[in-house]
Amino acid sequence: MFNLVPNYNTINDPDQPVVALSAGDKFGLVEHYFDPFTFAFNGVAAGLEQATNQKAGYGQGAMGYAKRYGADFTDGLTNEIFVTGVFPALLHQDPRYYRLGRGNGWKRTGYALSRILIAHGDSGATRINASEFLGNFVSGALSMTYYPQNQRSVGEVFTRMGVQIGYDSFFNVIKEFYPDLKRKFSGNH
Repeated sequence: MFNLVPNYNTINDPDQPVVALSAGDKFGLVEHYFDPFTFAFNGVAAGLEQATNQKAGYGQGAMGYAKRYGADFTDGLTNEIFVTGVFPALLHQDPRYYRLGRGNGWKRTGYALSRILIAHGDSGATRINASEFLGNFVSGALSMTYYPQNQRSVGEVFTRMGVQIGYDSFFNVIKEFYPDLKRKFSGNH
């Protein structure tokens, strides 16, 4: 999206029939985490954290930056592994976002936000998006092994989980409207 952000997990055509992914296909989506954008994004995020002294237990200097970068990269990777691969495979859920693509802006925004709670099953039927919540919880819990000591608590796990669910909600809205924005600004109506 925007010739910068990868968007591998979106079905853009609302009329496209749902085709179930195998467990291997779901883990194949995880491989896209290793896009160059991810490395650059984590570099910027670690730099901002260093400048504002977030994760202060890592210290400053090159070593502090490296620890922040490693933590951010690992957070994203474990999130992808569990939200896109492990839990969707175990629970037979589809980790992709299916655009609604029609209706007014409020309806589509509500739909995009609701996809945090609702997922397609491999059968095509909708169900509770347990993969989103379980995956983010496990990813947050794993971070307790490498975060600074003062950020290793159950409260911090739920904070990281909530922040990631917020990011995922925001990006669902972007995924819903990006093709429309692209058409509008490219002149291809």
